[in-house]
Amino acid sequence: MRTTSSYLNTGNTPNTGDIPRILNNTLADNMTWGLEEVNQSLRYLTTKFYFDERTYTVPGGTVSGTQFYNLPPQVKKLINLTVTIGSVLWQPKECPSREYWDYLNTISFQQDFPSFFFVYNGQVGIFPIPSSSGNTITMNYKTRIIDLSMQDVTGTVNITTNTTTVTAAAGTPFLKWMANAWIRVVYSSTDSANGDNQWYQIASVTSTTVLVLKNQYTGATVTAGSFTIGETPMLPEDYQDLPLWRMAIIYYTTRFPDPARAQLYQELWDRGYKELNDEFGSKTQSVGLQDTTTQTINPNLFQKSISQV
Repeated sequence: MRTTSSYLNTGNTPNTGDIPRILNNTLADNMTWGLEEVNQSLRYLTTKFYFDERTYTVPGGTVSGTQFYNLPPQVKKLINLTVTIGSVLWQPKECPSREYWDYLNTISFQQDFPSFFFVYNGQVGIFPIPSSSGNTITMNYKTRIIDLSMQDVTGTVNITTNTTTVTAAAGTPFLKWMANAWIRVVYSSTDSANGDNQWYQIASVTSTTVLVLKNQYTGATVTAGSFTIGETPMLPEDYQDLPLWRMAIIYYTTRFPDPARAQLYQELWDRGYKELNDEFGSKTQSVGLQDTTTQTINPNLFQKSISQV
């Protein structure tokens, strides 16, 4: 698992991070540029392969007579929307154009089974307008991705097997930014307080000495075990070198032209990208709409209920 510090070391020791090592340059400006390019590559790959999917449930659900509802926080693109009416999970289609949406809304029409949704100005509208309150609205969406920027934090912790609570023993205090970061309790041949060396995502930081994991720690109970906490990319571990190869291609074709090295990193990128695509590229990638000439549906023909035989 890569963390910010494994991509870039900003200390005084030269060539200890992968960005300065690959670029053979430890100038601060170069390393700043390198990390920016790594973050851009992470965004590209994460978005391309749908590692940034999230689900959001609208608080309170539908409101009778209310057509528009706020989108989730940090939404990049809405994938789809569902409304649960009783025991039925109903999925409307995305309205193909603004013109089509305005045409639908020429006459106000209310009922609980929506046929279309439309995204506008930070909200999503559904048509027909809900006639009942309390039906669950669920949005699946792609979220914006923040830059990796925080250096790793180390110290010692106490943790009991099959629990989620981690208590600081010594070292740097736990800070709020560590929520959603990852922690690893390391093992080594010289450390008697060994963890399992696995990465666990942090659910919350309750104080400067206590944090809670999203999943139970499954290693042996540890007292004063050495830990590392760091930001990590959403990419699967096997492919976290890909942003480095893409950064190096750009560097050796623009900032410091070197065709031989550019070709080397291009080959590494092509090979890794193909493997990533082979493993994770089978999911539908495009939610673009093409049906912009569909005839407008008569509102009297919209679904009003479902009868079960």
